[in-house]
Amino acid sequence: MEKSANKKWRESGTTLSFKEWVDRENKKNEAETSNFIPFSGFEPIQVDTSSIDASMKQAQADLKAASGYKTQADSNTIFGLDKNILIFSGVLIGFSVGMYFYVKLKKK
Repeated sequence: MEKSANKKWRESGTTLSFKEWVDRENKKNEAETSNFIPFSGFEPIQVDTSSIDASMKQAQADLKAASGYKTQADSNTIFGLDKNILIFSGVLIGFSVGMYFYVKLKKK
């Protein structure tokens, strides 16, 4: 069985009047049941981000330019490898495999 507010007030040993104590307890219960912490005296700060955004975009463009970042695909590469080197390597591997089988068949 729950105690009455008057009995809780007497047992708390507070120096507040009953009305002030009840108001304080009600505010505590409101704060416990709500999902936010009440702040007073604070107002949101308005920040102009247009200059920050412009400087961030410029910094990103500078970094891309300095790092060699390419916005368009290079038509002279395949999977990031130069076409000429890739063709030469393919021909060399093909020749090597062909020679391997030629020598193997010749020995029979």
